[in-house]
Amino acid sequence: MTASSNVGLVTGGASGIGLALARHLLQRGFKVVVADLNAERGAELQTELGSNFLFVKADVTDWDAHAELFKKAYEWAGRIDFLAANAGIASIEPVYELSIDKSDVLKKPNLATLEVDLLAVFYGLTLFRYYHQKTGSKGKGKMVVTASQSGLYPLHFRPTYSAAKHGVIGLVRSAGQRLLKSEGITLNAICPGPVLTGIDADMLKHIPKDCLTPIQLLMDAFDMSIDEGISGAVIECSNKKMYLREPVDYCDECARFLSVDLTKAEVFHQPGA
Repeated sequence: MTASSNVGLVTGGASGIGLALARHLLQRGFKVVVADLNAERGAELQTELGSNFLFVKADVTDWDAHAELFKKAYEWAGRIDFLAANAGIASIEPVYELSIDKSDVLKKPNLATLEVDLLAVFYGLTLFRYYHQKTGSKGKGKMVVTASQSGLYPLHFRPTYSAAKHGVIGLVRSAGQRLLKSEGITLNAICPGPVLTGIDADMLKHIPKDCLTPIQLLMDAFDMSIDEGISGAVIECSNKKMYLREPVDYCDECARFLSVDLTKAEVFHQPGA
């Protein structure tokens, strides 16, 4: 993807990794749509970043709002070539906390982390596929999900966040190759280590500086996902290095059969199967 007509959509793009990516894409010649809840910051960016940039306030956990975001992006640019499903939160952890009201009634757990970090990714993928087909741009669609190292390893103090990121990686590894073959869409995930953003400032206070991951390394990983024909890949970015991470080995041939041989047989690939 090098032509100036390419259009990228970045969720959670008013700060942190998303904003760095939006600026990076603009430098590459993309037209860029950024979605975020921070309308005040979005207005500032709209003034700063010029005519090839569009800010849309959107709650990506709401299907209707997410669909309206894609509609506005498509009407503004005429196409959507690249989606960075980047929106994420880490601050809500219901696993270790019980919310009980004054009448001793247990309240429903707050699953906002799953809604933002996992559910919204499914919404984004569905909408991206729709507009990719609408444009007729087979072979050009690129989607990258911002996952986390916590999707590869346990995160004992944030199990809900870790579960969401594990789910994202499972989606990418399971669907990436088939989407490339059937629809010409690549689907990859980037797993950053700790990055100096505002998503979890308290945690960053306890992390040594030599364990932080530079933003530029993440931009290199996004470029790899955009420019190379990989799909279903998980790119871990830790400190100053990138790693293409393979899934765990199969424990035996029965496990391998379920994942590999049934896929080759395409037993479950027919509509309604």
